[in-house]
Amino acid sequence: MWRERLTEFSDCLQLGLLVCAASIPVVTVGPAFAAGCRVVSRWRDGESPPMVATFRDEFVRRLRGGIPFSAAVVVAILLLSVDLALLEAGVPGGEFFSALFVVMLVALLVVALRTCSVVAVHQKWIPALRAAARLSLDIRGSALLAGAIVTAGVLVWMQPLMLLLVAGPVTLAAVGTAR
Repeated sequence: MWRERLTEFSDCLQLGLLVCAASIPVVTVGPAFAAGCRVVSRWRDGESPPMVATFRDEFVRRLRGGIPFSAAVVVAILLLSVDLALLEAGVPGGEFFSALFVVMLVALLVVALRTCSVVAVHQKWIPALRAAARLSLDIRGSALLAGAIVTAGVLVWMQPLMLLLVAGPVTLAAVGTAR
């Protein structure tokens, strides 16, 4: 039994490495997470596909619409991050808006990850974004996914090398909260 759990854990970490490697060109982060979500979905359905080949095929399939999606998400994250940095300069009411922008940033990441987990079903990014926005209204699932995102962020902040591994558990959380 412990070998099965260890195998699942190592598969999750290997998936994190694949997602991280595919995300090196920043505009491919969406297709990388979508491919990772597809692999996890197949695991959940009881299949045991070859991970690298399945990931590669799904990644290539998701590139066309995923690059504009990823670019839009990255631009929104950068804008929120710049706003947060400007608020630290001592603007009146900055504490309130800093907290608000952090919540907006986490909400953006939740919707983006949910979109990546749903895109395997809809095959197109725009319908998947609409479905993910509706799915994000589920407070419990969104809170769990937000918790996974915050935990991953804290782990990467504490130990930057964890960036190579946290994508696997975050992908697992995105698929796990999708149903």
